[in-house]
Amino acid sequence: MRRLVQGAFRFLEGSVHDSIADQWDESHPAHALSRETFSIASSDEMTKACIYLISDRPLAPTIGKVPELSLGTKVVQVQIWDISRLARVEASVGGREEIVIDFLREYEEGIPALPAGLDSASHYDSYMCVMPGNILADLYDRFGGRILEQNVRAFLGDNRKVNKGIRNTLRTEPELFFAFNNGLTVTVSNLISDIHEMGHTQIIKATGLQIVNGGQTTASLYWARKAGLDLSKVRVQMKLSRLPEEGFEDAVHNIARFANAQNAVSASDLFAGHPYFKRLEGISRQTLAPPGKPGDAPSYWYFERTTGSYKVELKRKSGMAAKTWQLLHPKKQVLTKTDVARYDMTFEGAPHQVSSGAQKNIAAFGKVISRAWDVDPTSFDLPYYERLVGRAILTRAVDAAIPAQDWYPGSILRPLTSYTLSLMSSRMQAKDLQPNYVAIWKAQRAPDSFMQEAIRVAKLLLPLLQEIPEEQVRNRLITEWVKREACWERVKGSNIQLSVAFMETLIPETRVVPQREDWRTNATLLWHSGSWKRLDEWNKKTEILTPGETELVGWAAITSEFSPRGLRLTKLKEAWNRAVEHGFV
Repeated sequence: MRRLVQGAFRFLEGSVHDSIADQWDESHPAHALSRETFSIASSDEMTKACIYLISDRPLAPTIGKVPELSLGTKVVQVQIWDISRLARVEASVGGREEIVIDFLREYEEGIPALPAGLDSASHYDSYMCVMPGNILADLYDRFGGRILEQNVRAFLGDNRKVNKGIRNTLRTEPELFFAFNNGLTVTVSNLISDIHEMGHTQIIKATGLQIVNGGQTTASLYWARKAGLDLSKVRVQMKLSRLPEEGFEDAVHNIARFANAQNAVSASDLFAGHPYFKRLEGISRQTLAPPGKPGDAPSYWYFERTTGSYKVELKRKSGMAAKTWQLLHPKKQVLTKTDVARYDMTFEGAPHQVSSGAQKNIAAFGKVISRAWDVDPTSFDLPYYERLVGRAILTRAVDAAIPAQDWYPGSILRPLTSYTLSLMSSRMQAKDLQPNYVAIWKAQRAPDSFMQEAIRVAKLLLPLLQEIPEEQVRNRLITEWVKREACWERVKGSNIQLSVAFMETLIPETRVVPQREDWRTNATLLWHSGSWKRLDEWNKKTEILTPGETELVGWAAITSEFSPRGLRLTKLKEAWNRAVEHGFV
């Protein structure tokens, strides 16, 4: 066996380093194989090489240590297939050998496990385990997709938000991976456990291992190690179940189905614990709004900090108590986190961000609020809350009024409302004016003067959303165009102005939250600090940016006067964001 393996390795090594292809005539099969081996090994396509030794005799139970071989930094694995192993594959239902992992022999350590303590009637065993990151990456390296056959998804790539988060944790805080990651759900057809010398249970051998939930984590660890990241401090929590032979396939399928059927956690839910939202919740529970019209009772605007809390509160009551509570907290006055983000970002001049979708918008809103909270948390008080409700009243009123207009084409209500209110707010702020939010709070309705002006502005603004510049959006969809900052710049730069009569209804502005970050100022500061030059040098090595972005960043790196505007400024922002997402700091 050793002689045959060494012969195969010498052929492999000679093909890569010594050009032994020249030992044969070009018509000889060995010449072609040697040349192809050299071509693959000298490119970046090769990750490892395998030497397969096939025998028509059964090998002894113990054949000694298989030699460890390598081609420079590339691993060379030796796979031994004797007649017994071939027979097992032939006899197996799947047409290939069952996965058997001997942790003690192959990795010199067992997998720490805590038995779930199920009784005999459960017909299966379950353990909570701690899987070392290096072992998990090695299992994926050895078996590839075979250990993920029962997983619902293949690896989705590093660009996915979750997988990018996994890679960042592995790079910056590997020791916290156990705390941050949801872990794996694993099934086996059989296992052997024993008691470690320290007294805890450990899994020492597993058969038929399948990762039914956690494929993204597994593949991410493998690719992170391939990229040179150290996984020695990484630990992954793992729920492992040994299922009985009867009904094994159905049980595995159901575990995969239910383990992957959890509700997704949105960006708004993750941000719910910020003290800003807690303060908003507290104010909303204590502040009675005036009645909207004569005969109405005072009521609350119910801020829903945790998703579904309005329904939970209502469900806890019954009969007259439920009716009374709902009278005090009418459903039309529920404010969600995404509502709050929409209203504030609209009036603060970010309609393109609002049009990007509720979750992307609240992620951007979270950054703005976090900065403002750090500067002065006391500014988020009762007047701020009343102004927020005033913005909600104005936005909802415009939402309701636009569809009734004979000029409205349909299908773009929210973007049209957002751009209309953002433009009005921008024009008002330019004159240091704002609506009378105290009067709006007291009346609990939008002033007629505001509504007339909003409808007039919306009609004038509509063509700016419908007529898309050819160089901006390839697929020519309004829903994509309104997401671009260039769209907002175009609207803001238009000659649409507020009427004199409307301006006379406004009052001096009282700013509560610092203005949104100005990208032009930031881009200029980056130029002064030499960051564009650093980005240009970084991109020459990584080639992450698009050709157009590369050219623009190259210009920003060497220009003696930095004053980009319009599309050039927007593209620089896109280039910067893309670079940051891929690790540029």
